[in-house]
Amino acid sequence: MINEVLNPNVTAGSVAHDEVKKTRLRLFYTRYFFVAMASLFPVMVVIGFTPDYQAITSGGLEVYWFLHVHGAIMASWLLVFLAQAVLAAKSNLKFHRKLGLISVVLGVLVLLSIGIATVHAKIANSPPLGDADAWGILSQQLYGFLLFGLLFTWGILARKNAAAHKRLLFLATLILMQAAVDRIRFLPGLNMALYIRFIYFDSLLIPLFIYDLLTVRHIHKITMISIVCIVFLQFTVTMAWGSPAWNKLAYSLFAPFMDQRVEIKLTDAQTDPLLGYYGDKKWKMSIIRTGGKVYLQLPGVPKFEMAAISETEWFLKTTTWRISFIRSPDGSITKIVNKQPNGTWEVPRFKQQ
Repeated sequence: MINEVLNPNVTAGSVAHDEVKKTRLRLFYTRYFFVAMASLFPVMVVIGFTPDYQAITSGGLEVYWFLHVHGAIMASWLLVFLAQAVLAAKSNLKFHRKLGLISVVLGVLVLLSIGIATVHAKIANSPPLGDADAWGILSQQLYGFLLFGLLFTWGILARKNAAAHKRLLFLATLILMQAAVDRIRFLPGLNMALYIRFIYFDSLLIPLFIYDLLTVRHIHKITMISIVCIVFLQFTVTMAWGSPAWNKLAYSLFAPFMDQRVEIKLTDAQTDPLLGYYGDKKWKMSIIRTGGKVYLQLPGVPKFEMAAISETEWFLKTTTWRISFIRSPDGSITKIVNKQPNGTWEVPRFKQQ
């Protein structure tokens, strides 16, 4: 305090210097905020999707060819968004506007590819009514489709309002990151509940709040309206997941286009040859009959009720999983072939030594 009184100019100079540093930091943050976030998005995609692509290349994961096209379109959108952010930060608005024309076409392709991938997955895999996860995933996919479509369209229409335009296209791109967040497996509790995934996703909005406070001193109205839409749809998806009413509605919409499974009743004599263990000494699954019903039992997992299409073709009632029992020339069952959305795998009948 004595030094401040004796030498007020030093104190004033220090304060002024600190203010200059804070101003520069604030200007840097606001100028390069969208560049930084646009650079973060591809990193998140690489972290989230690398295990899937490793599984695809190794043959452990089977995907429909269009998913590669879908991935290329999504990657292109992220790269164009990054380029647009850099051009805007450098005040190169001439090329920013030219690239914007490509962005419009690419945004439409993003929307179409999401729709095609979503619809094909349901028609090709034909999940049963009881597969709550399959129909829950559909609700989450619709959430992304609707929000991206809304924010992207709004952002294009508001292109003459720079503040609204950049926030809307940022939020539209952010919506696409939900798929990456859902695959970052090292995040604690990620698979415990759907709302935890939404919490991780929503944390990405915090930098936008800071940006708003630094630029307009309050949360921008575009940010607020968008957040209300996002949270409302997140709540809706959380409520729909596992809801019998939603499952029935979603199934009824896709049922006319899916491969219908007609369950038949078999006698105990017909199902007896199928019962037993499949696998090896390290890992076994079993086909059992309890109370007149046939179940698939995996180690440490609740059993799944099975239904027959024929004596050797079965499906699980509560998940998208088909099982084919393979007979040898003498009529005995030698193995089962498991057909799931992400691949087909075989398990031999376990032979007691």
